[in-house]
Amino acid sequence: MKSQGKSNWRNMSICILIMIGMNGCATVSTVPVPVNSYCLVAKPISYDSKTDSSATVAAIEKHNSIWMCICEKDCPAKSGS
Repeated sequence: MKSQGKSNWRNMSICILIMIGMNGCATVSTVPVPVNSYCLVAKPISYDSKTDSSATVAAIEKHNSIWMCICEKDCPAKSGS
């Protein structure tokens, strides 16, 4: 009978520890996330056209044009309409 009491105590302790550990897993933020939160973390990237490869320069220019369109509202006009 004594071993069953120790087993129940151990099981109960494990359950309590699991519940305490999971307390931080399900948090709900009450702070609204800005629609353009990308602009808070992204910045234009600089490069050196003499030392960087053409693929690197193209990727950086693509990133920078997306940044300009989203964050500076300077999107290229659509053509063909």
